[in-house]
Amino acid sequence: MQGSPTENALLQMAITSGVDVLKLRDRYPILQVGHRSENRNFMSTLHVSADTETTGPLHLLAVKGNPVEVLALCLYRMQDGKIIPLTDEDRLKIQTENEGLSGQALRVLGVAYGLLHPEEEEDNGKGLIWLGHIGMADPVRKGVKELIGDFHRAGIETAMITGDQSSTAYAIGKELNLSGDQPLSILDSTHLSQVQPEAMIGISKQAHVFARVSPSHKLQIVQALQKAGKVVAMTGDGINDGPALKAADIGIAMGHSGTDVAREVADVIIEDDNLETMILAVSHGRTIYNNIRKAVHYLLATNMSEIMVVSGAISFGLGEPLNSMQLLWINLMSDVFPALGLALESPEPDVLSRPPRNPEEQIVQLSDFKRITSEAAVLSAGAFGAYGYGLFRYGSGPKAGTLAFTSLTLGQLLHALSCRSETHSLFDPLRAPDKPPLQPNPYLSLAIGGSVGLQILTLAIPGLRRLLGLTPVGLIDSIVIGGTAVVPLIVNEMTKGKTTDSTRPEPEKPRGDP
Repeated sequence: MQGSPTENALLQMAITSGVDVLKLRDRYPILQVGHRSENRNFMSTLHVSADTETTGPLHLLAVKGNPVEVLALCLYRMQDGKIIPLTDEDRLKIQTENEGLSGQALRVLGVAYGLLHPEEEEDNGKGLIWLGHIGMADPVRKGVKELIGDFHRAGIETAMITGDQSSTAYAIGKELNLSGDQPLSILDSTHLSQVQPEAMIGISKQAHVFARVSPSHKLQIVQALQKAGKVVAMTGDGINDGPALKAADIGIAMGHSGTDVAREVADVIIEDDNLETMILAVSHGRTIYNNIRKAVHYLLATNMSEIMVVSGAISFGLGEPLNSMQLLWINLMSDVFPALGLALESPEPDVLSRPPRNPEEQIVQLSDFKRITSEAAVLSAGAFGAYGYGLFRYGSGPKAGTLAFTSLTLGQLLHALSCRSETHSLFDPLRAPDKPPLQPNPYLSLAIGGSVGLQILTLAIPGLRRLLGLTPVGLIDSIVIGGTAVVPLIVNEMTKGKTTDSTRPEPEKPRGDP
């Protein structure tokens, strides 16, 4: 069957009830179809009907749609096969039944019909005959409620935009817990076009559910949220969702059930229509951004430590601890491969428990520079310790330079372990045993291990020693090198978390329409 989900559901219900749909269609051929529109929340079809002895040929007008609007077209109702006038008491009873059904999270349709003379226009069909309600269950997809909870934990607010009645939308919003710990706020969008833009901005920030929404309202809501400073992710699959999908900061279309229009204007297409893919995308997106920050953080800290060592030694008249070939080697070996390994880090365990970042913030903040400077100073202090020992024992020359060079290189390589996370420390198993650990990073382990191996070769292979201006080292020297390389890692890990990012502005929380 083709058509909208509502039409398919009605056809399926008729078939399961024993109705021969094809025979009905043959008996009442369609002459005209009146579709739902911006200000018309019902659909009508005009059919050829049989002649009657008293009135001659008549046309059958069938109407389904919003129960309130369909009821307003009716003057009669069907009871026990008889047509009787529709009283005010009957209308009140029908409205109560509508509220009861929609309060059970059912999509409710009102159904009516009328008989018109061929010369009458469809719009003249005001005296229709009320047949009753149809309540259709459109159950929330499995896992969506948990998905909404994941969004909230990630600091992402959620809002539902729907054409359903307010009571139906409210019941679904409560079932999904769209408002989290706050009372659920719902806005009936019937008169939304009359709201001033300034007032709409304030209203959109408070509402969790927008009911009885038209296509133009969807666009209006998205634009109001953007003017309120929100980053809006909008999901949709229909033609009517097109303008809102295009206007949203992130338009997300369904690949399987979505229309061509929705897919063409969307920024992201979920091929399998699985909404859980969205939270995975958020996790991976945050991880990619965080990994870029980690690599930049590492490169800045290590390069700054090299500047501190060279400039500090020259300033104090201690000679040049590093020559140009050694600096080139450090940049090739201790920068490139560990930085690539950090760029391939897996998502941190709490990546979805952090609030979204402000899209206007720079990738390196002032607080980051403070932390980077302190880490570089610790790395430099370790290299100066090895260099000072070399000067004290061997005097100024290649021997002391070898100690400084090897200590700084190994210290930088180990520092990559500290740059894996801004919040997780190597001492967490002792300080916070219940804290989930970071996932292993084999790429970083390979990068560090391989670089350490190459660094050892520079001391073992005579040709490399001569190229870099190094000398052999003894057992005591090796202990000094190892100690001055490991101590900076310990110090930086122990002080991790004490440098806060309180100077960062409060991030804006995106809102979406899951």
